[in-house]
Parts: sequence; C-alpha cells; structure tokens
Amino acid sequence: MFNVKDHGAAGDGKTNDAKSIDAAIAACTAAGGGIVHFPAGQYLSGTIHVMSNITIDISPGATILIGDDDDIDTIEDLGYDPHADDETSYFNCALFRLDDIENVCIQGGGTINGNRPKRHGPKPISVKRCTRVTIRDIKIEHSPNYAISCIDSDLIVIENCWIEYSFADGIDFDGCRFVRVSNCLVNSGDDAICLKSSPALGEGVDCAHITVTNCHVMTSANCFKLGTESGPGGFTDITISNCTFDKQPISRNPPGGICIESVDGAIIDRIACSNITMNNACCPIFLRLGKRGRAQAVLTPGILQNVSISNIVATNAEMPCIISGVPGYNVKNVLINNVMIAYGPAAKQHLETTIEYTGVPEAEDKYPDPRMFGDLPAWAFYCRHAENVHIRNMQSRIDPKLAKLKPAIAQDDVKGSSFDVTG
Repeated sequence: MFNVKDHGAAGDGKTNDAKSIDAAIAACTAAGGGIVHFPAGQYLSGTIHVMSNITIDISPGATILIGDDDDIDTIEDLGYDPHADDETSYFNCALFRLDDIENVCIQGGGTINGNRPKRHGPKPISVKRCTRVTIRDIKIEHSPNYAISCIDSDLIVIENCWIEYSFADGIDFDGCRFVRVSNCLVNSGDDAICLKSSPALGEGVDCAHITVTNCHVMTSANCFKLGTESGPGGFTDITISNCTFDKQPISRNPPGGICIESVDGAIIDRIACSNITMNNACCPIFLRLGKRGRAQAVLTPGILQNVSISNIVATNAEMPCIISGVPGYNVKNVLINNVMIAYGPAAKQHLETTIEYTGVPEAEDKYPDPRMFGDLPAWAFYCRHAENVHIRNMQSRIDPKLAKLKPAIAQDDVKGSSFDVTG
C-alpha cells in the first residue's frame, strides 16, 4: 500500500496534491502494482493519471476536490470531426484519467467533489479504451460533466456508487462491452444512465452485453436512455431491471422513463427492461426509430427491434407511451407486458388540444424526445410505423373526464400487432 501523504500530499483542501498523488501511483507501478491509499482529509488535485494494476483507495473521511481548470489536462486534439457533443468526445479533461490501461479499481467509501457550481468542467472519472475497470463504494457530488464516463472499454463494473447532484449525465457508456452496473443511486440534472455508440473516436463502436440492476434514479432529464448519440455503432444485449425512477427534488419532471432511440443509423437489437417503478416520468415508455443521420453521408435509418418491457409501474405520468418509426422503416418485434400507469393532473395539458389523427408530424430529423410530436391523438398509447407489437395486460388510469377527450389508443401504419389496454 502506498499512502499519498507519504509522497507529499498535504490533504488540507488548499494545496494542489496532483504531483504527490501521481508520485504515489508511479511508485506503486514500479513495485508491480498495488494500492494507492488516501487517508482521511481533503485533497485538492488536478488531473490524476491512473496506471494499470492499481487500486485507488479513497477511505471514508477522504474527499478529493477537483482543482482549477489550469491544473486539468487539456482536451485531445482529435484531428477530425467527432460528430458528438464535447462532453461525449473528450476524455483528457478529467480528475481521474484512465487511458488505455487495464486492471484498475477505484473504491473505498470516500468522496469525489466536482468543486464547481454548475455544468461544464472536468469529468470526475473518465475511462477511455480500458479493460477490467471496477468503480465501487464511492460518492461523486457536484459533477460539472458526466460523473462516470466510459468509452470503448471492456469489462466494466460499477457498484454501490452514489452520484449526488451531478449537473450533467450520471453514468455514461459509449461503445462499451461487458458492463455491470448495480446498487447505485444516481441524482443528475441530465440523463441519469445513458448508453451511446457515438463516432467520437472516428469509428463506430458497439455497446453490447450491458446489465443495469438494483439502482435508484432521480433526474430532470431521461431516466434510462440509449441511442441519442449513436451510429454507425449499435446496441445489442442490453438489460435493465429492479430499478426505481423519479425526478430530482425541486426540479422538472423527467421527459422520459425508458427511452430507446435510434436516430443516426444505429442497430438496436435484444433489449429487455423489467421490474421498474417510476414516478413523475412524463412519458413512461418511448421507442423511436428516426432519421436524423448525424455523421451519415446519406441519411439512412437504422433498426430498432426485439424489445421486451415488462412489470412496469408508473405514477403521475403526463403523456401516452410512444412507439414510432418513420415511413418505410418500422419498429419491429416489441412485447410490452404487465404494465400499470396512473396519469396525474398534468396530463390535462396534453389532452385539451384536439388534433386530427393524420396531423401528427413525422419529425424524422429531430432530436428524439417524447415531446417532439406535440399533442398526440391518444392518452394511453400512440403507435405508428411499427410491426409485430404486442401489448399485454396494460392498465392505464386517468380522470374519467379527461379520458373522454381522446381515445386511449391510436395507431397508424401498424402491422401484425395487438393491444390489450384497459382504463
């Protein structure tokens, strides 16, 4: 074990301890690997360069504060257009920087503090092209960027982490494989748990074999989302189960609960969502196959198919569940089973405006969001450009006066499907 204080770290919350921490990591690496230990104290630090075969042990009572921007590594010079947001594209600008290494753990029961009053700044933990990374038993608070951000990495485990008041996304995986997230609490201003397959690395990298379970989510954006930054990479073999969703305290309601979206050519296949309760999510279930075509020379929709959603309980919803492809490109093979949704008073605003059924805009090239179509011609479920969609045992409840304003279900260009929705 290598104690950072033995290598000069002050731990007083004022001194920049980055060089001392890197010295402890270097000594640990020279010894063949081991544990770099942070005893109780406050450590102000710029970028910390983690090496292979290292465990970063942040003990209870230890807090690591992200230092000034001048002490943080500058962003990468990619030399190409990543066709993705800055926070998605850049990984050097971080507190803990894991870059092309393996066999690393960050743990210990301590805290990482973003030390910023708002969004935009370093990532607390960035993981780029790494293998066998475990992050567990830590708290990350006031993150100005994605709190835990991973790209093109394998064998990632995130467990028992507490992300508190992140100003951006909570946990992001971009083109990662063999990932397990469990027993975490995520409180974020933007998407809580988000999967991507962006071209940020200049090539398409798939997200595959990912499980999320036993997590509590609070957000003012989407609770669980995949697909807004994607293409040509895809998403396969993704599961989320045994989770609770709600809004951030003193914030707006999340637009979406379960959001599965392909708008940039991504192939989404074999997705299972089960045993989820959500409160205040405006649209509990949103499946969208679109035609935005970011980074595509020729705009071509991808594929969204083989999705199972079961055992969902949602309260205080506002909008109908939505499944929507685009003309000529259908969402395929969807099973939604055992769902209970109770609509709250805010649903009234979506029902008072009556529109013609054919008047719903396609919005093919728009950013995917449950609110993108405006008012819809149903209050419980809206489905179009889809095939082999089967809804079983779905109970939707709303004020009887509101239920009379529009039908429960509306369909358009839907093939080989069946709906069992009761009010």
